[in-house]
Amino acid sequence: MKNIYSVAELARLLGAEFIGDAEHKITGIASLDKAKKNEISFLSNPKFKSQLDTTLAGCVLLSKDHVGKVKNNAIFLTDPYLGFARVAQLLDSTPLPDIEIHPTAVVSPTAKIGRNVALGAGCVIERNVEIDDNVIVGANAVVGEGAKIGAHTRLWANVTVYHHVSIGKYCIIQSGAIIGSDGFGYANDKGEWVRIPQTGIVEIGDHVDIGANACIDRGALNNTIIGDGVKIDNLCHIAHNVVVGEHTAMAGFTGIAGSSTVGKYCTFSGRSSILGHLSIADKTHVTACSLINRSNKEPGVFSSGTGMQENKAWRKNVARFRQLDDMAKQLKKLEKEIKLLQGDADNE
Repeated sequence: MKNIYSVAELARLLGAEFIGDAEHKITGIASLDKAKKNEISFLSNPKFKSQLDTTLAGCVLLSKDHVGKVKNNAIFLTDPYLGFARVAQLLDSTPLPDIEIHPTAVVSPTAKIGRNVALGAGCVIERNVEIDDNVIVGANAVVGEGAKIGAHTRLWANVTVYHHVSIGKYCIIQSGAIIGSDGFGYANDKGEWVRIPQTGIVEIGDHVDIGANACIDRGALNNTIIGDGVKIDNLCHIAHNVVVGEHTAMAGFTGIAGSSTVGKYCTFSGRSSILGHLSIADKTHVTACSLINRSNKEPGVFSSGTGMQENKAWRKNVARFRQLDDMAKQLKKLEKEIKLLQGDADNE
């Protein structure tokens, strides 16, 4: 069943002013160029401003700079993109399962299951698991021994939660994610690798989103900790003993090596790599494909690597890069010689 809101209702829920037909009904969201009369859109990037003249959207979320400049039904906000996110939640059409335990679910008699819990077909709930109220566990998901799942959290199909992992309230774990698998811990004995059991756990806070096929390793000794409000994209990897601070977000293919600590309110663009045993300051922002190989104490925007070039030019630059150390030594030598020459000239 679709959610339906009038323009006036949406404005009230957003705490914003509006113009136009207060009773116009909105049932969905779309981009400015694709929206229909029953859909709402937004403008946050000025380069799409011309689409305001042609859009068929039933309502548009706009910045307050546009007050008095548009004829569409419109809602005015300080941040239209944030308003779009709020409206998208209200109009979310993601289906919810029936609140029931499927006949094929395997549930240990020692597990504690709260009220209004949905357990999908083929899911496995092992010994001493605690699942709070209003949790959804998708088909074929596995929740290991002694794990705890907080209220209103959703595990999509085929999620694996290992033993003793703790997941907070209002979390979303997308399909294929693996929480609490062993970290990469081995000692070398004359060329042979000796496995080190990983005896820590994973602790995940409230309102955390974890993308499809992401992997978060359990701690080797100390716990791996994901703070409240963290957002982790698909195919990310968090190694053992890592601590990720509150409200940090990381895009796809980001990887954090073991025992690093990431601060609060950080962002990592796609394919960011953070080496082990580093400390990343609060409000650090890392651009795409960057390698972070040292700690930082102050916030800022950090990058590494080079942009795309034609292969011929790139090969020349790589060759020159390998010569940088020799070039630096030659430069220092030349600087010394110049100083000597300047000294001789001053003495004349």
